[in-house]
Amino acid sequence: MNLETPLLGFTNPQFHTGRNTSVRRGDRWHEAAQAHIEQGAGRYSEPLPLLTELRRFDTLTPADLRDEHDPACRTPEGLLAVMQRLYPGFQADETVTLVHFQWMPST
Repeated sequence: MNLETPLLGFTNPQFHTGRNTSVRRGDRWHEAAQAHIEQGAGRYSEPLPLLTELRRFDTLTPADLRDEHDPACRTPEGLLAVMQRLYPGFQADETVTLVHFQWMPST
């Protein structure tokens, strides 16, 4: 694994074929060009291109979250519950980064 390319880690590394979205607190991932994707069990993808959007959490809609990798996070309410569990003190008026990537399972 190339250590210069960041690692996008997941507590629930569950992905579907095609575009996947992960929402991250703050702007750390904004404008990141690529990342290794953590697949679980110590496995990582080759670097994948990323597209990112900086948003306020409370402006997100179900349409924004339709490609969320975790089914529990495909509504603003579901995502808020997960964000508050992962990031204690997280508030709905915070800035988040939507990180989009294309996933093709290994064959």
